[in-house]
Amino acid sequence: MSLPPMITAKALGAMPQFTLEALGERTLTRALAKAELPYDFVESRDGYIPKQALASFIGEVGRAVGDENIGLLWAPELTVADYGAWGRYVLGAPTLRAALERAQKVMPYHSSHDRTFFRSVGDLCGYEYRFSLKAHVAYPSIAFSALGAVLSVFVHYMRPKWRPKQIRIDLPRPTAHEEVEATFGCPVTWEQDRLEILFEQSALITAAKGETPTTATLEEIARERSNVTPSCFTDVVSRIMELQIATNGISLEGAARTINFGPRALQRRLRTEGTNFRSLANQVKASRAKEMLRVGSLSVQEVAVDLGFENSQNFSRAFRKATGLTPSEYAAFCGHR
Repeated sequence: MSLPPMITAKALGAMPQFTLEALGERTLTRALAKAELPYDFVESRDGYIPKQALASFIGEVGRAVGDENIGLLWAPELTVADYGAWGRYVLGAPTLRAALERAQKVMPYHSSHDRTFFRSVGDLCGYEYRFSLKAHVAYPSIAFSALGAVLSVFVHYMRPKWRPKQIRIDLPRPTAHEEVEATFGCPVTWEQDRLEILFEQSALITAAKGETPTTATLEEIARERSNVTPSCFTDVVSRIMELQIATNGISLEGAARTINFGPRALQRRLRTEGTNFRSLANQVKASRAKEMLRVGSLSVQEVAVDLGFENSQNFSRAFRKATGLTPSEYAAFCGHR
């Protein structure tokens, strides 16, 4: 049974900041809430999020401004340089070919399901990005966003005004098709079977024209992405709960929406892995409580309120059931009295 697709939160790139600056805080707050993502994703984007959350964020921003192709606006601002060690590893390659091959190799660190592919097309090369959630209503904007990020790799190695020979898009031609061609600076062919950038084969040997970032290693990527893509459904839901704690509190209905499940279907899937939503929520809350208690400056009452408990007594009972210690005993054990 396949898992819901996940993607690194760094894939949001400049989207939250762009939304804040161009459309205002109200639009950004509403879009993050729709995606069940915390507000601090404007600056700090750690761990993995459901692909559905990324799509929901993009779709809500587009809906709020009445532009279903919002991805076209921020595509020129997106760059893999915002992807941390992953981006440094890709852009640190000696040539464009090596960079594209590196991106292909480390794609599983970026997304659990997305992949890229090379192919020859006559005297041209094709570089395809295959997005795993194509059925989502926001896919047009997602496709434009993906193109913007991939093209940032090409621009790093070619001159700033370089443009591909052609882009093939697996979407019907929109009314504003000329705007798409103007944004990417090349002819666009619609209703194709793939999302693909076509370029001259000779470009592959080109060395970087831009500033070369500090080289990252595969080990650095692994350390930075230590919160690896979930290996089971329980891990997926746990990650969603961790995000919910930072927003409006843990919610079964909200978690189900985030991965496009119904609440009952989510519960059934958890039962097949030997747990249930309430037990898992208590585990996630206990883990978060440990982190907060280790800080040493927060009282038990403050931690209880932050985690959504009605009172400190209920929190203490839940914490002791999960850890075998009361919150005060745990704080003392960590050296905080």
